[in-house]
Amino acid sequence: MKKIQRGYKKFIVIVIASIAITLFLSYHVANILFGSNSLKVYSSLKNKKEYLEREIIRLQKDNAHLQKEYFELKNLEPEE
Repeated sequence: MKKIQRGYKKFIVIVIASIAITLFLSYHVANILFGSNSLKVYSSLKNKKEYLEREIIRLQKDNAHLQKEYFELKNLEPEE
């Protein structure tokens, strides 16, 4: 009878430990998927970074064109 009770207590401890580990891991998985450092946020920031890099290149080209135009117009003006 004591062996059965010991086995039962051991089973209860294993079940409680399993539940605690499951809750702990599920919390962290949910945080990875939906939290402030989630994969969705990472993907969004990656897309924003790519957009901003393209925008920087476009603005640099536009700036170079406008600088060229400015210097051409400045050379056409009479010097004082």
